[in-house]
Amino acid sequence: MIDLAESIQFVTAIHEKGLETVSMPDLAKGLGYANPTSTPFYRRMVASRLFKLLTAQGAELTKLALDYLKPDTEEAKARALSESVSSIPGYLKLVEKHGGKRLNVAIIANGMARDFGLTDDCASSCAKAFYASLKFGGFLDGNDTLFGASAQSSKKPDPQKLPGSPVVVLPQTADEDLETYYLTLDARKNRRVIVQAPPSVTQQELKRIQDWLSFQLLVEQPQLKSGGDTTSGN
Repeated sequence: MIDLAESIQFVTAIHEKGLETVSMPDLAKGLGYANPTSTPFYRRMVASRLFKLLTAQGAELTKLALDYLKPDTEEAKARALSESVSSIPGYLKLVEKHGGKRLNVAIIANGMARDFGLTDDCASSCAKAFYASLKFGGFLDGNDTLFGASAQSSKKPDPQKLPGSPVVVLPQTADEDLETYYLTLDARKNRRVIVQAPPSVTQQELKRIQDWLSFQLLVEQPQLKSGGDTTSGN
């Protein structure tokens, strides 16, 4: 029920006030809460741990939290937000379900109420937190359309899509049509990347796409073949 932005603010306060190693009562007091059992404090602790911003015990910041607060590469901050959102299994399922679609918070709330047995009010709060987290994490375009690793354009489904082919869908304006681009990955043409995008993108959009792909796609390292030296000589 606490979104990613609130969790970031929470762990930032812990870090700036030097409270990472204190007891829970001192932590709560240092952050302005009456005690550790205070509902607002408890919910923020749980949310921050679910987002992998705090360790499972105590209030020590994780690498993800530090990547956001003190990024050591250009893409570290954006990657930390993406990984935090993707750390929650329930969020991942929703991203897969609604990828490529414009989010409707009421519809998401209905699904949460049915899947998790929540009251309508509770589901509404959780759906709003989900939406806010995606917005803050950079998962939504200007029209609230959700980027997804397997998202396809609902307006122009690609009849040539092959199984296992990742698809990237970029936002379009009202007067633009999406164009489809293909990159074949193997000689047999069984694997390809498909990009559906406007005819042109800005440099900032291109950088965001590259950062997003670097997180979404699993990069496998080539394995060295065993069997000794394969070179020949006299």
